[in-house]
Amino acid sequence: MMHIDSIHGQGRMSLNSPWSERIDAMLKQSQGKCLKRSIAGLLLFSVLSIFSASAEAMTVYNLDFVFSPSTGSVPPMGTVTLTDLGTNVRFDIVNNAGVGTKLDSLYFNFAHGSTNPNQLTFSNVSAAAGTYQTQLAPTTSATISGLKADGDGYFDGKFEYKGNQFLGDGQMLSFELGTAGQDLAVSDFHFFSLPGGGSGSYILASHIQNLQPGGTSAWVGTVAAVPLPGAALLFLSGLSSLAFLRKRIAA
Repeated sequence: MMHIDSIHGQGRMSLNSPWSERIDAMLKQSQGKCLKRSIAGLLLFSVLSIFSASAEAMTVYNLDFVFSPSTGSVPPMGTVTLTDLGTNVRFDIVNNAGVGTKLDSLYFNFAHGSTNPNQLTFSNVSAAAGTYQTQLAPTTSATISGLKADGDGYFDGKFEYKGNQFLGDGQMLSFELGTAGQDLAVSDFHFFSLPGGGSGSYILASHIQNLQPGGTSAWVGTVAAVPLPGAALLFLSGLSSLAFLRKRIAA
């Protein structure tokens, strides 16, 4: 009996011993680590979700395929960036064809359910009023001669400078496209032109004048979106941000 009482007594004594304190400390530390990991996981999800949404909301196209005169792939002569604004889509066109060059038009395609291209509205145009004109097809299957880019495909719409107006080298033209009661997305403009008997169909096309040497002109298009390194950079940025936050939490 004395032996049993002694054991029970030792057991009761251990509840207030240093071992109990160490166990409590270990439990608290474990709980703290789980909490930190949970917070880190939530931060990772939040950061990557934000960056993923940013990557999806913007698409860049290079004007890098000269189809008239028949030339083929060239270094980008311009870029067209489409940005999803929630309701409208903004176009940012930059001329990179060289000093003295003149970009005078941009042709594009469109499809959004049963919405016709001529239901689109141009707004927030950076070019001065009266310096440009626009044209939109009545349907996505229409073949309008005025929307044919030099015989190489029928497009659904275009922006075109008038007279001697143009977009010079290094300059940017911006405008928005939208339609009443509809939320448009960048993907609504990612379509190829209808075949027109030329060398192919294109997502976008532009006419550029005064190319050097010789002061010639060319029709240049794009057949694919740029595989943005930005998407990978955004992902890595998200991971870097997470690592920084985890260090702060650990501190």
